[in-house]
Amino acid sequence: MRLSAYIAHMLVPILILACALPVRAGRLLPCVKAISSDNGNFLVITESVLLPTGQGNAYQAQRVSLQVLPKVDSLSEGRDLPSPARYWGDMLWSVVIDSHNSHPIPPCPVSLITDDGEFLIVVNEFNGTFATESALQIYRRRDHQGVFIKDITLREIWPADKFPESPIVQVDTDSTPRWFAGGTFKFSSDCRLLIYKTRWGNTVRINLQDGSVSRN
Repeated sequence: MRLSAYIAHMLVPILILACALPVRAGRLLPCVKAISSDNGNFLVITESVLLPTGQGNAYQAQRVSLQVLPKVDSLSEGRDLPSPARYWGDMLWSVVIDSHNSHPIPPCPVSLITDDGEFLIVVNEFNGTFATESALQIYRRRDHQGVFIKDITLREIWPADKFPESPIVQVDTDSTPRWFAGGTFKFSSDCRLLIYKTRWGNTVRINLQDGSVSRN
């Protein structure tokens, strides 16, 4: 149960704008609309409602929904297509992030879903300038809705000496490294830990059940 592909190649660089964070400007890049679990049993469909900020080509998210769909082995009798198609069932559970939440709203989030479909991690994309910015948001399935577990800040997972002393307003570009660039993500075999190895080689273990973080 590994998600060992390098995140720098898996995720699409995208502008992050949130009212609680420093302002960044940049053009709107393509959103990732779907991503599957490593075992292929679950699919996350992402839909974003974006509004222009009035500052050039910058956009701000008004609402983001993420729907978790399970894989189904076959359709009802006689409906299976004579092809190696993969089928997805009705929505199993979902997460909605909007202005009524206290959590930052990423315009086009990329997500990670555990192989058992019980935990969804929203990965916020930015260049890693500010220690207090939200890096990850953890949600857990409860019936058909996702329950928010914890917002993990960059300060909790990056070494303390990797932040500039005087952060300034940053302009993101296509070539600006994301905070996860050069690192790897993977889940533990029981799907209860998210293990992140940073570009500097240190390892961070995040307990998905309560959001606690340990580092070495």
